Amino acid sequence: MSQFCFCFFIESDMSPNNSKNWHKNKRHPVTKVHRRVRLIKLKLLRINDPPERIARGAALGVVCGILPTFGFGGFIAFGLAFVFKANKAAAILGSFIMNPVTTPFFWTFSLMLGSLILGADHTILLEKIETEGLVAGFSSAYIVFLVGNSIIATFFCYFTYKLIKNGIRAHRKIRDERKARNGRRNRLKEIRTEKAEKSRPDG
Repeated sequence: MSQFCFCFFIESDMSPNNSKNWHKNKRHPVTKVHRRVRLIKLKLLRINDPPERIARGAALGVVCGILPTFGFGGFIAFGLAFVFKANKAAAILGSFIMNPVTTPFFWTFSLMLGSLILGADHTILLEKIETEGLVAGFSSAYIVFLVGNSIIATFFCYFTYKLIKNGIRAHRKIRDERKARNGRRNRLKEIRTEKAEKSRPDG
């Protein structure tokens, strides 16, 4: 594998010894991703909207985040949310899938997948990026990257929609069942209290 991938792990302190204790290191990339995913999940679950609208918004955000929108993914996702009648907050949250931690993975896998489909040699393309620089090297591999990136974006769009929709439905079902149980429990306590008061002798 090219140094283009490994430099990220080295600079991020992801050596084998440190990777064992990633949950103790707040600056570790895996910890950052875990915390970000957990935060986004909590925010999505708190949105008061039908699961389909929330899932649609998150899927749009994921697509705009993965595609090369040059930092405008959140704004584009917000605009598309109006067009497709999706939840706008979920669209912005979904665009956060692309961040300094996940970008190297998406870029590398997009280039490798595009190379596989178009029959190009991804190792030569990665070496060109390393030797000529990111901008100059990527310009020659842009079509290859875009093909792979589009496929990855489509896959994650579908996966995100299904995951978010089913996850929110399951969460709300569990929440409603818990509320129903608590309601029955409170009602039984009230009945017992009323019976106890009635059974007390007067004065």
